[in-house]
Amino acid sequence: KINYLKLRASYGQNGNQTSRYSSTAHVSAVRDYQYVFGDGASTSPGIAVTSLANDDLSWEKTSGLNFGVDFGILSNRVRGNIEYYTTTTTNLLWNMVIPKVTGFSSIKTNIGEVANSGFEFSVQATPLKTESFSWDLAANFSINSNEIISLLGTDNDEDGIEDDLISSNLFIGKSIGAIYSYEIDGIYQLNDDIPTGYNPGNYRIVDQNDDGNITAGDDRIFLGKSEPAYSFGIQNSLNYKNFTLRFFINSLQGGKDGYLGSQAPTGVSLGSTGNFTNTNNFSFFDFWSVTNPDAKYAVTYQAPKISATKYCSRSFVRLQDISLAYQLDKDIVQKLGIEGLKLYISGKNLLTFTHWEGWDPETNQGVAGTYPYPVMKSVNLGIDIVF
Repeated sequence: KINYLKLRASYGQNGNQTSRYSSTAHVSAVRDYQYVFGDGASTSPGIAVTSLANDDLSWEKTSGLNFGVDFGILSNRVRGNIEYYTTTTTNLLWNMVIPKVTGFSSIKTNIGEVANSGFEFSVQATPLKTESFSWDLAANFSINSNEIISLLGTDNDEDGIEDDLISSNLFIGKSIGAIYSYEIDGIYQLNDDIPTGYNPGNYRIVDQNDDGNITAGDDRIFLGKSEPAYSFGIQNSLNYKNFTLRFFINSLQGGKDGYLGSQAPTGVSLGSTGNFTNTNNFSFFDFWSVTNPDAKYAVTYQAPKISATKYCSRSFVRLQDISLAYQLDKDIVQKLGIEGLKLYISGKNLLTFTHWEGWDPETNQGVAGTYPYPVMKSVNLGIDIVF
């Protein structure tokens, strides 16, 4: 039985402005620019231009179309909504990489067009309810994908196809989070035929065009993307007499080639002597060494001619929140001169199921040698008193 049904459709356009004064050149006091006025005078701080002006900078604009259905069935014990949307963003605000011969590494500008589309589904239900027991359930599921439609509109190589912005990692027909890099095929071992510029323990980079040389222009490919394929969350609330158990499960999934993250070691001085431990970094990760030839990660102290980055799936399922509470009967708490008393224990981030070996998949913290910040687990005991 359908108790409630509503169909919705909407269209709109909005703008997104960048930070204040982004179209103007900025100047600031820079330590490296100091001047001396007159013999024997002390130095005075100098002022330098720190960003380029762009008089043509404007708002980016997003036009969106949304279709939705709200519903309630089975005496509204099951309620939810379904959404489908598609948006197009033009004149994207972007820090475009420019040649450093200009004195700057990037400039804030408007470029291109990006299309987004997605599907969202959420449901709230009461699957079971009796006099002493009830089960409330809330779940959500979402998919989003984006695609770069256009960039600068240039065709410098005159091949009839609009040029990508490789230096800014923007590629027409791909997502904004596309990963364009070298494909890794194992690790060089001591007895391998190792090319000049590489060492035992370095990643073996696939020569995509089989010309015997590894170059950025010919041997990088699309390995996947950093965005997830889909996400979901499940909230359960179980009530039995005076007990209440609640728990929330959160998940992001990459599918075949999505939600990838870098597992490259950071905080390591490649080319230095010694081992990973000698550089005051963690040694419990599976790095290559002469005595550990079947390692998962390359050697950390021998710099190759071209470094490749190992990308791994960040997909995870996490028990993000859980709590158990007991509410004392009113006749008991009223004897104590209070309105209510609840005892509870709760936990956060207690379990995470993932193949990611870094500190945390959701924050994309990989195999870091310094400044790692894992997601903290916590357990709390408490008393909630109402006067």
